[in-house]
Amino acid sequence: MIAKPEGSMWSDDQWKAIALSGDDILVAAAAGSGKTAVLVERIIRKILDDTTGFSVDRLLVATFTKAAAAEMRGRIREALERELDRDQDNEHIRRQLALLGRASITTLHSFCMEVIRRYYQLIPLDPGFRILNEHEADLMRQDMLEELFEEKYGEAEQDQGSTFLRLADWFSGERTDDALYRLVQRLYDFSRSHSWPASWLRDTAASFHVADTEALGQTAWVQSVLADARLALNGAAGLLLQAKTIAMQPGGPAPYVDNLNEDLSLVASLLEAIDSSPWESLYGIFREVSFGKLKSVRKDDVLPELQERVKELRDHVKKTVNELKSALFGRPASEFLQELHTAAPLMQELAETVVSFGERYREAKASKGLVDFNDLEHYCLHILRHPDSVPGHMMPSDAAMEYREQFDEVLLDEYQDTNSVQEDIVRLISREAPGNRFMVGDVKQSIYRFRLAEPGLFLDKYKKFSSDVNTSLVGMRIDLARNFRSRMEVVNAVNVLFRQIMNESVAEIAYDERAELISGASFPEREDTGGMSPYTPELLLIDRLGKGAEEPSEESASEEDGGMMEVEALEMETAQLEARAIARRIREMTGESGKPLMVYDKALKSMRPAGYGDMVILLRSAMVWAPLIIEELRQEGIPAFGEQNKGYFQATEVEIILSLLQVIDNPRQDIPLASVLRSPILGLSEEEMAQVRLCAKGTYYDALKAAAALGGLAPVLDSERSLGLVDGKWTPGTELESMAEAAAGHELVAGSSSSASMRMNGPNVEISTELGTKLGLFMDRLRRWRQEARQGSLSELIWGIYSETGYLDWIGGLPGGKQRQGNLTALYDRAVQYEQDTSSRGLFRFLTFVSRLRERGGDLGTAGGTDSQGNAVRLMTIHKSKGLEFPVVFVAGLSKNFNQQDLNSPFLMHKELGFGPKFVDEGMRVSYPTLPNLAIRRRSQLELLAEEMRVLYVALTRPKEKMILVGTVKDLPKKVSAWAQADHNPELLLPDYVLARGRSYLDWIGPAVIRHPSATLLREMAGLPVEGNLGVLAEDQSEWLFSIETPESLAQGMSGIADDVQADSLDRMNKLKALHNLDPVELDSATAQQEDAVSDHQWEAIDRRLSWSYRYEAVSQISAKTSVTEMKKLLTLQDSPSLDLIEEQAVKRQSQEDIGLGASFTLNLRRPKFMESAKLTPAERGTVYHTIMQHLPLQRLGGAAERISEIEQTIRYLVEKEIITGEQAAVVEPAEISSLFDCAVGKQLMEAEDTWREMPFSYALPAAEAYQGLAFIDQIAEQTANDHPHVQLLQDETVLIQGVVDCLFRHNGRLVLLDYKTDRVLEHRGGIPALAEQYRFQLDLYAKALEDILGEPVYEKWLYFFDGGQAVQV
Repeated sequence: MIAKPEGSMWSDDQWKAIALSGDDILVAAAAGSGKTAVLVERIIRKILDDTTGFSVDRLLVATFTKAAAAEMRGRIREALERELDRDQDNEHIRRQLALLGRASITTLHSFCMEVIRRYYQLIPLDPGFRILNEHEADLMRQDMLEELFEEKYGEAEQDQGSTFLRLADWFSGERTDDALYRLVQRLYDFSRSHSWPASWLRDTAASFHVADTEALGQTAWVQSVLADARLALNGAAGLLLQAKTIAMQPGGPAPYVDNLNEDLSLVASLLEAIDSSPWESLYGIFREVSFGKLKSVRKDDVLPELQERVKELRDHVKKTVNELKSALFGRPASEFLQELHTAAPLMQELAETVVSFGERYREAKASKGLVDFNDLEHYCLHILRHPDSVPGHMMPSDAAMEYREQFDEVLLDEYQDTNSVQEDIVRLISREAPGNRFMVGDVKQSIYRFRLAEPGLFLDKYKKFSSDVNTSLVGMRIDLARNFRSRMEVVNAVNVLFRQIMNESVAEIAYDERAELISGASFPEREDTGGMSPYTPELLLIDRLGKGAEEPSEESASEEDGGMMEVEALEMETAQLEARAIARRIREMTGESGKPLMVYDKALKSMRPAGYGDMVILLRSAMVWAPLIIEELRQEGIPAFGEQNKGYFQATEVEIILSLLQVIDNPRQDIPLASVLRSPILGLSEEEMAQVRLCAKGTYYDALKAAAALGGLAPVLDSERSLGLVDGKWTPGTELESMAEAAAGHELVAGSSSSASMRMNGPNVEISTELGTKLGLFMDRLRRWRQEARQGSLSELIWGIYSETGYLDWIGGLPGGKQRQGNLTALYDRAVQYEQDTSSRGLFRFLTFVSRLRERGGDLGTAGGTDSQGNAVRLMTIHKSKGLEFPVVFVAGLSKNFNQQDLNSPFLMHKELGFGPKFVDEGMRVSYPTLPNLAIRRRSQLELLAEEMRVLYVALTRPKEKMILVGTVKDLPKKVSAWAQADHNPELLLPDYVLARGRSYLDWIGPAVIRHPSATLLREMAGLPVEGNLGVLAEDQSEWLFSIETPESLAQGMSGIADDVQADSLDRMNKLKALHNLDPVELDSATAQQEDAVSDHQWEAIDRRLSWSYRYEAVSQISAKTSVTEMKKLLTLQDSPSLDLIEEQAVKRQSQEDIGLGASFTLNLRRPKFMESAKLTPAERGTVYHTIMQHLPLQRLGGAAERISEIEQTIRYLVEKEIITGEQAAVVEPAEISSLFDCAVGKQLMEAEDTWREMPFSYALPAAEAYQGLAFIDQIAEQTANDHPHVQLLQDETVLIQGVVDCLFRHNGRLVLLDYKTDRVLEHRGGIPALAEQYRFQLDLYAKALEDILGEPVYEKWLYFFDGGQAVQV
């Protein structure tokens, strides 16, 4: 190694990284350690020495991003130019500068592309290949999957026991195969992180063929489960020891000690069993586990809080052991084995499906000269790998040997984020014995596991390589721990946290002396004003004071939509509270409400007051929080910006243009067309929209054409089909030609005031010239736009729309106009990109692409705002902040639960443990975890915690001068009490069980900081000592500042109030606060004089306005839309006499016995399939009968015997077509249906000329008429008359009624209405006459609606009761 020059600025470790050579070198560079500068210096030193033979074009420098590669190339160029200025005659330096443009300073993907272009004939691949756009790839994948599944289903039709059908049954949704589509794509993408994807898929599927339970015990699944059980039991033992310590304290529940000793023995025995007993015996051992009852204690002898704490700790142990007992050891090993054998053929079929999809996808891309980023790596690997290579033994090809000869050194930046494919590529082009790889990274900052990065590659070398240069056998390791970024206050705070929470068993790496940061940054000395440093890190906690609920976990929230909505509402409220707290601190640090924080400015080389641009707010996820925080900050007058990766398609201006594009593609889409007509592009009012709708039935586009023609611009519409023009006047209703269309599912719509006849006898409609002209011009534009869409480019069409309508200019005048214009410009840019990057052209394909993107939850992100150019607070995700630094950093959302939704997937996957499906009981239609699923879920949960801990490390190492952590909890005293349990731990490192049960960053930070001497506020709250011996952190050098806020204290910082506080006096602030709380305000003399000057007229106006009430408030209690069934229920409830208790219980018991349920049954909920063996509820039974009546072929019904046969055949048909189930068919009595046709109305039905069954309708009726006879209507009328005598109740109010007519038929030219019922006929309730009277209202309303809609009378109304077989004319 070259000796370090005298007076060098480099540390000893940095100089080792610069000067050492001769073997593979791994540099573990901590945050802020100057790794990029070291890497550049190493390259410069090598290429400047012309005696070593190094040249810049003989180095491969691979970085993580193109920006980093460009920066490194620029730094090398600047360094070479400086050296050339010192020695202008040095030809070697001139040559290096000339070769720099050819140097391989690039990303690994770019290097792979270079290899492919150089050796494309070995693949083979078109050398003019293009990188596939991500969204275009999604479309192509979807097409390939649909084609593959179509073939699979076609093959399955020939094989009734098809494995693929069972696979689809296990993993597809109820209605579509989208879930299986996603699974195949997920597995495909996951497999591509392996060097041999097809082999990995097949080997993983084959691992489900396990011979016996003994072999099962040796699998990686069982070993992983046992390791997790060990961790959980060790944690339980730790909790018991802690409980025992508390029980033995003065005032503790001493009698509990015996129970705790027994529990410790039990846990120890379970640990011994896990270590020494065979897997198959553990089921029996855990099955016998039980905990004894706690001994009794005298209340006078114990402190209640100590007794309760011991109970809580023991309960947690019991919960832990019982979870292990039920989840991991709740089934015999033989049962787990049988599940694997059942799943094995499905896993094999799944693996082959993924392999087939991958091959089809590859061929489709190759045929079009396309590759994606995964292809770059795998094609490159294919070129560099010798044809004789096999999994587990990879040999370099001739091409790889050429690269080994070309590159004297291979330098890799961000090595912790590589995967196994990239590792194999680098290994194949690198030399061996001695190695020539130089790898730089920090495994503590490996936060891209979701991109399939493998930090284990770095960790494996970190453990194998030696820090002693002289004893290195496989490679050298150099640790760069000195931090040149942050103040000592920040460095000490980071160290004290991660010394306690980052260990090898949970975080995958130990935060030991080699890993911890050493302060190396120098800042100008601050003025010593005494007290705590202004740069002291802060923990700002917001106590919700019991408001709301604790944030639910992702598992519970995912169960129901309501739970998810509750989580989102809570998140939004929390984000707003934290934004207000952050806004207050920003004001203080910028000097608006306190002394400004001074920060060092490198450009000025001096200290200056902090500004908004010096501050950043880091979030784990910005999707929900970022817009809310930005809005709150802006309301407080604080400029803020942040890249938002969601919300583009929800922007109103984008929605309108996309709707217009949909109309241009296909104008017969009512919702997009209505959106465009109501938008500023045309600006129709609601009344004008209604006028257009009346011009024609059919689609709204038909009505639009008719309205435009009526307006006098018929020549514009020559290219369109003329509809309904008779003698120059428009006649509506020409499209619906027969009732058959309505019977087939078309909904009839009518109002009571104007009947729309199906015989074209409705009223004429007049369209004003102004409206007609407007519509005609729009139709003319639409015609031209449709022609341009067929003939021109998509991007030209969009820009032409902007220019012709002026919408782009108009939108700029709205609030946030620049952002809105940016969104529209971005849509144009994305259309240009789509046409350039895809082979699928045209408007329809573009809209299909957008639609699929939205269906999958994708987004394009909103266009960047303009605040980024100025002095504004910046919001970004922690991932985006990696590699960056900021003077002041807020880390918000510390109490937000980690996202563990992926762990609940029905199919998990793991690089080592393979597939983890849930087992599906095909008969019971329930699923539960298989052994692989359990193992992968628990391993993945630990890996997720390790990843989250590294994410937290990245966040806390971004600040240069000031760090503020912000978190919100529901009940802070209770939370602090839980954190306080860590204070009893004698070790610096927190126990594994504390770390493993963490569900948020605050779950780690809280127990760590409460042990700190500065945490006086929290320690007092938890009842911990604040003086004397404070445990393991008593001598720690770090300082912390703690503060607590409440929603009430933050409410004073709301927009408006805060602005007035800054502008006005303290007196004004007090008055505003009183007004805000609705308290009386004491007037000063000046205000009192003003009050005296107020005239009586003005007082009357004030009184009138403050006492105003909404005159129609009572009417708002009436539904504007209802159903006939609901109205009948209201009348029935009002008219039915109340039952006495005995009769009510008898009726309820009889109804429950009818469906085979006990007395506890109270809700009529839809039951899962595995419960459908029970009898049907009355509602379900009625649905079955109506379904049969709807499909019964009336024309083929003859005598009684023939009818029974035809009914049974219809039932069999419905079961075969899966319209009803076999269980449902079993409850049908064909004789009950047949009896209908022995009645007079049944005979008429068989002879009917026209028949319509299950016919839906909508009917507008005056509210007073719709609710006539209901008592509450009279009460509302009386109330309204008292409050507003001049208001007529329900005047001009309309109620939309919807219903479905069971059967309407025409017999001898007369309409007959038939409604059939499956109600149970109870004689003690009046029998059939009472039921008929109960349904009279329903049939009368049906008849009235049909008469108004159809324009002809209903002559007969019949009810038929299947129970009893009687027909009644109403």
